[in-house]
Amino acid sequence: MSNQHNKTNKGHFPLIKLLPNLVTLAALCIGLSAIRCAISGDIMKASGFLLLAGFMDGIDGRLARFLNSSSDFGAQLDSLVDFVNFGIVPGFIVYSWIGSYNGVGSLEWALVLFFAVCGAIRLARFNVDLNKEVVNPILEKYFFKGIPAPCGAAMAMLPMVLYFEFGDGFYTNPVLVINYVAILAVMMASRIPTISIKKIPIRNEYVYLTLLILGSIIIGLLIEPWLTLAIVGITYGISIPITAFFFVKIELANKKN
Repeated sequence: MSNQHNKTNKGHFPLIKLLPNLVTLAALCIGLSAIRCAISGDIMKASGFLLLAGFMDGIDGRLARFLNSSSDFGAQLDSLVDFVNFGIVPGFIVYSWIGSYNGVGSLEWALVLFFAVCGAIRLARFNVDLNKEVVNPILEKYFFKGIPAPCGAAMAMLPMVLYFEFGDGFYTNPVLVINYVAILAVMMASRIPTISIKKIPIRNEYVYLTLLILGSIIIGLLIEPWLTLAIVGITYGISIPITAFFFVKIELANKKN
């Protein structure tokens, strides 16, 4: 009877295990909606949609592991959605925002294409590296090669976030914004080491302090979202050269040993 029952259920797939893929597809729809908002001139809403898509990108993988529903299909779907949301959408938002100041031309469109190209290179290299043998487990665990696509997309929004909070300033200069976003795109495609925040080891004596800091960030996002996002973005930007220094230091120490 038991064998007959197993045969009957063979090929069945619990609906709840599709939830991570549904979250990924929802993130895709939100990212594409950000483009629609940007084209219609609602830059603030477009930026909010992109940041929401980034948040959902951080959920789907954890949800898949929690439900034990990780699959090759889910991984490929996630990668394709990441390219759209974090390789194409940010360029369109910046393009539309700059256009609201003094119109757009070939240079602004070149930025959209350049950001997409760098995003594609970043994600393709990341997928290839997943199948490579790990040479140094410590460095591979705590560091990324280049700025992760979601972080790069969020950082591209920083001039707009500053504008939403403080109004016009040097950060709204179109030439400065174009150069800033282009540098970000190069750093996404590069191999410059950046910190893997989710893997940062926390000592027991600092657990409560970490919870206090994270709790403060959550409160800030609820009360002053744009100011909080600006502080987080600037802090992340400052961390990049510091991370690179420690990466080189750890790498040299490992070579000596």
